Amino acid sequence: MQEKLAMLSVVASNFMMTGHNPTLVLTKREEGDEVMMPVGGGQKDRAREIICKADFRKLYRGGKGRKTDPLMIITAICMYVMRQDNPRRGDIRYSNDFIRNVGVTKEIYQHISQKLDVQGNS
Repeated sequence: MQEKLAMLSVVASNFMMTGHNPTLVLTKREEGDEVMMPVGGGQKDRAREIICKADFRKLYRGGKGRKTDPLMIITAICMYVMRQDNPRRGDIRYSNDFIRNVGVTKEIYQHISQKLDVQGNS
């Protein structure tokens, strides 16, 4: 588990995920007044929670020439958490060197994110 959390730190810093506390940002509300609202934040904590609970073998199974690598699964989990915060986030490209090197493809990400959706809803 410590090894997985160490990998999470590497991935989180690579993606510049928000740390533990949400940042308070001056936000204009519909009423017209400005208030300090928490933005982002906790992405690394949410990823850590998923990593601690998830059974990696159920998230993505190897076999038939498919390599399973904890780093690949953790990267996909981090992408999932960041996309939950911002669904239109287009800057996480599969051509990104880091993502390509750990082996996350669109198919692998979709497979893992569907499993996470199912787990999250149960």
